[in-house]
Amino acid sequence: MIGDRVLPFAGRATAEIYGQPASWSILTDDERELRTRAYRFLMPAHEWQVIERVLADLARHRIIPTSLSFQARRGYWDALRFSRGTSPAPLFRRIAQDAEQDRVLIAPLRTMAERVLEADRARLQFLLYVRHLEERQAEEAALRVAENRCLIAWIRAEARERAERYRFALERLAVEAPQRDAVGPERALAALEPEIATLDTLPVGALDACADDVAPTPAPVAGPAAPPPDGVIVFKE
Repeated sequence: MIGDRVLPFAGRATAEIYGQPASWSILTDDERELRTRAYRFLMPAHEWQVIERVLADLARHRIIPTSLSFQARRGYWDALRFSRGTSPAPLFRRIAQDAEQDRVLIAPLRTMAERVLEADRARLQFLLYVRHLEERQAEEAALRVAENRCLIAWIRAEARERAERYRFALERLAVEAPQRDAVGPERALAALEPEIATLDTLPVGALDACADDVAPTPAPVAGPAAPPPDGVIVFKE
């Protein structure tokens, strides 16, 4: 009840206060699946990052601004060191496993994001053929499209940052306890980074356009229209 109803409701209401795109329309099956797959990349990679996980979950539901859920580059490394035993070998394996799992999950995530973006294009196109279109309906459609684009941009940025955290931990572990086990995570990271780069083909613009103070804005009444920031949907009556 809390995870499926209370937090999403509170998050949408709070996002409106922050000025973020927040639609109250029902989620499509693909949009729901996209949000489920986003969980992996929006949460800290290590389960011992307890405080960061709490903040990240609140930010994922948009109850707090994303700026308050900032994950330090060394957070994964600190949790890794804190959980270590008497041998560095399990730590090298953990980095390799986390990187490999991310790599495997990116392709289906990208496919789902492409399906959501295609549906959004159809949604906006369909607005042109609605006989009796209410202003609120058009606004809700624009807000949902902006919401989806901002989510995809956020996933892409966090996926890239996760790879940087893995490399940060690997480099320090290799210096602290150099051994042949470092080859496995290095290969896993080498395979992960080009997979993350495929997310750059998604037409969602930069994450900066989804700042906490950015919301869909109406087009000017007269004069040439300035191009909107990437990720912000401008809609007309």
